[in-house]
Amino acid sequence: MLRIFSLLLILSSCSMGTIKSGGNRTYVYDAQSEYTSEDLKEMSSKIVTTSKRDPKVGKLDDLFGPGQKPLKRVGIVIFESLIQPTRGGLAGADLVYVSEQGKQLLTEKLLNIWEQSIEILAPELDYLPSYKMKKSPSFHKYGKLEDDYVKSARTSLAPDDIFFLESGKKTTTTTLVNPRGMRDMSFVLVPATELMSGPKWSEHNKHFLNDVARDLKLDAFIIVMSELSWTAAHTDKHSGEILPEEIVVKIEASTLIPLHLYHERLEKLKNNEKPNVTISYRSYEGELKIPAFISVPEESKNFDMIENEILSPALKTYKDLSQMTIMRIIEDLKKTW
Repeated sequence: MLRIFSLLLILSSCSMGTIKSGGNRTYVYDAQSEYTSEDLKEMSSKIVTTSKRDPKVGKLDDLFGPGQKPLKRVGIVIFESLIQPTRGGLAGADLVYVSEQGKQLLTEKLLNIWEQSIEILAPELDYLPSYKMKKSPSFHKYGKLEDDYVKSARTSLAPDDIFFLESGKKTTTTTLVNPRGMRDMSFVLVPATELMSGPKWSEHNKHFLNDVARDLKLDAFIIVMSELSWTAAHTDKHSGEILPEEIVVKIEASTLIPLHLYHERLEKLKNNEKPNVTISYRSYEGELKIPAFISVPEESKNFDMIENEILSPALKTYKDLSQMTIMRIIEDLKKTW
């Protein structure tokens, strides 16, 4: 407990000196509307917050300014998700729950959205897809291989993956999930992204990032935390507040620079210091809440209803939010070109 408390103190202190822009979250989102890429680009500054913070040695404007190597070859190295988490593995008032394999299949869909969107939105970026990332010898030396909860070659969700459950019924206690074949780099109960992302320098998994970057000649990494949850209408037992039915989509992402490339940038500034940390170029955070239709008559409690009223709007909303985030990431990366 003391160790976790110390980690929380470190995390809270890392917000000092942070500069934020965008993300005033005043936009009223309509899940039924179709948006063009120009619409999403304009909305992104309203929805997505960008944060930056100078590292302990050097300033970001100098480290990524004229004369420095552009950030062009990047890949997603960590992709974690929290999908409809429960406390103690018991169903509550939210009605619809997801099995372990369902969470992993959804996580893989979310990663696929990122990879397809990056290829479409930034064809000029030298993006390394996850299947190529896994070919790095160093990729397999750190952390542990994510459990395969699906145990088959399928990619689509079935009724056993997401379903209605009465309050008090047992459901999975697994919360943090990675795609199959990825590395689980979490620490105790703390997600890797919690320790590595944000506008701060980090010592967590620094050698993992550094070695993989050397193997694949990467300029930077993208790490992503995705959160999906939904709430059925109910009264909060503590506050007495009546909670509406809604789906919540949240994304946190960071672009990280491994330590040996940080050192190279310092050398170009005639600085011989070699801080033993990973640094963040930028970090991003966005959240959308959309109305949901979850409380239905008994005869309507089936997989088709879940697919139409929860999965489809949740995945569409996630796609739009991820593309907004990607647009802001690409915009910042281009400042180094």
